[in-house]
Amino acid sequence: MLRMPRTDATANAYPETAEASRHASEHYRRIDRLMWMPALLLLVLCLTLGFTNGTWPLALGVAVVILPPIALLQWRLPGHPANGFAKAFLYMALAALLIEQSGGLIEAHFSIFIMLSALILYSDWRVIAVGAGVIALHHALFTWLQALGLASLYAGLGEHEEHAGAALLVCLLQHGGAVVAQALILGYLSLVLRGQLQDGLRVAAFAARAGQGRLDDVFTRRDLGRPTLAAIETMQQRVASTLHQVRATASEVGDLGDALASSQAELGEQAERNAGQVARVSASATQLSATTRESASEAARVRELAEAAARHARHGQQEVEALGSAMTRLEGDAAGIASLLGDIDQITFQTNLLALNASVEAARAGDQGRGFAVVAGEVRQLSQHTSEIAESIRRRIHETGESVQAGAQRTRTASDAMAEVLGAFDQVAARLVEIDGASREQHLGIEELEGSVLEMQAALQASRQALHASQANAERLAQTASSLLAAVGTFRLARPTSAARLAQTG
Repeated sequence: MLRMPRTDATANAYPETAEASRHASEHYRRIDRLMWMPALLLLVLCLTLGFTNGTWPLALGVAVVILPPIALLQWRLPGHPANGFAKAFLYMALAALLIEQSGGLIEAHFSIFIMLSALILYSDWRVIAVGAGVIALHHALFTWLQALGLASLYAGLGEHEEHAGAALLVCLLQHGGAVVAQALILGYLSLVLRGQLQDGLRVAAFAARAGQGRLDDVFTRRDLGRPTLAAIETMQQRVASTLHQVRATASEVGDLGDALASSQAELGEQAERNAGQVARVSASATQLSATTRESASEAARVRELAEAAARHARHGQQEVEALGSAMTRLEGDAAGIASLLGDIDQITFQTNLLALNASVEAARAGDQGRGFAVVAGEVRQLSQHTSEIAESIRRRIHETGESVQAGAQRTRTASDAMAEVLGAFDQVAARLVEIDGASREQHLGIEELEGSVLEMQAALQASRQALHASQANAERLAQTASSLLAAVGTFRLARPTSAARLAQTG
């Protein structure tokens, strides 16, 4: 039975008893079962020949004696090396039986070579050697028995012929040489097949272990001397190197996924804060828009009031100007009255002078002029009274003139003030027109700002959704990397030194 070579260097690295021996045992169990077919065919041939020439009791007896122990051995020790040796003995025994039944026909001797060739399936030169040894003993024994006339191993050689012993010896040497030559050839082929079988079983064990995720087999120098195992070792190192890279890449991808997810979470939080700020800005913009709308309305109302006040001021200025014109006319009238009073003063002076002359003339007239003197005195009194009244009127007219002049001056001052007020009202109205226009433009700008803020809010909402999707993708990437790491982690890989050696020799 084949056993994989086991050294101290590989005793712990490659469990032959667990993997290789199991595969070898299964292989030899199949071979043990398969080797019954040639044996049974040869037994059937022996029985058939026995029924034709009457030697069937011998064939049946040999079968009864040999077959049960060999079958019992295979049942108790399946796959054991002893089964190969037993099959070699069985094959040679049945070949010897056929030779005996045929009377030593040369064709029957061919069964020896046929059955020895079948034993090569065990890939063990020892099985070939056992078979060759058994048939060699049989031939030596039966050659001696034929020389004694007790058996017929070689047909055509009589035991009473001259030189029969020498002929039997020559036949023994010829047959023995042929068996030895074939045994040597089959033994060499068995060694070759043994190496190929070892490689196959090692590959099968490697495949079984690789199927369990174990890629940490260690191959000895002797193993690496075999092309198949060297190719398997190269494949293992390359796969291990690839899995190391996959593990490193998966770890890096997992770290990047975690970092990306963390960054996306931070960006999401920042987006939430930005969304809150934009919402507050939007509310402020809405409130500011309402305020500017009210301010624009108020500015329009103030502008209308200013325009109305300007109209009233302009009307007041016109009234003040009319009053100034009236005061100017009154001042002219007062001057005319003063001129008339001058005329009255002259008339009074002349009347007083005439009254004085009349009094003088009345005094000259005496009693006849006494009445006239009384009249003259009354006239003089009236003239004096008129002069006093005229003086009083003059004073009043002078006072009135001064008042009129003061009123005219105040009227002019008021007119100038009203002109200034009107100019100020015009400036205020113009300024209010500008404020009204600016308020309208500001309101339009605030409305555009409000629209921009709403668009920004919608963009931030879309950005938040994209960030959530990106964060979910990053989390799935991290989970995929973790799954990949877990999948790669099921493999037991070769040591880094082996991978490094492969990289250097690759």
